[in-house]
Amino acid sequence: MDYYCVMTFNSTSHALNFEKLFKGRGIAVRLMPVPRQVSSSCGTAAELPCQLREEIQKLCHQQHIEYDEVHMIHHKQQKNWFADWIKK
Repeated sequence: MDYYCVMTFNSTSHALNFEKLFKGRGIAVRLMPVPRQVSSSCGTAAELPCQLREEIQKLCHQQHIEYDEVHMIHHKQQKNWFADWIKK
């Protein structure tokens, strides 16, 4: 898969509540720093399965878990400068 989804939060406590709820339901989520593609500021985000995004958002609303936004992050293909240098 060349992309993944992250949910951002206004506070760390919201992120922790999110993690507790979804891990308790057996849904694979992982807390992580907010990716640079989303924001350069510090913060906590949660990686989540993109195919469950709508279901997760609905459950957050039902359980009063506040979140900021959901983002789809595309993996960047790492460019190897050394390999490029060797080709020259």
